[in-house]
Amino acid sequence: MDASWLESFKGQHCTVLTITENERSDTGTLVRVADGWLQMIKDNGEMILIPWSAIRQVKMLDMTQTVPSLDRRTLPPLDTHIYEPNAQTL
Repeated sequence: MDASWLESFKGQHCTVLTITENERSDTGTLVRVADGWLQMIKDNGEMILIPWSAIRQVKMLDMTQTVPSLDRRTLPPLDTHIYEPNAQTL
């Protein structure tokens, strides 16, 4: 998994469903997603690290931030210089 786009979810409130022996659900705030691990602070204050291999699903709750989109300019920048036909040039 590429950690760069996953980092954009940092600070989001979510529920993580994991499956090892039994399915488990943890709800909290994402602190970091990188290096094969998801770090989260649960709503009760506990900090947990979850390996990517154990994650079955991540549900984003109450999206407080939007994922930044790519800035694509469809038009070239406008020239706002005022045209003066009789202006002296240096």
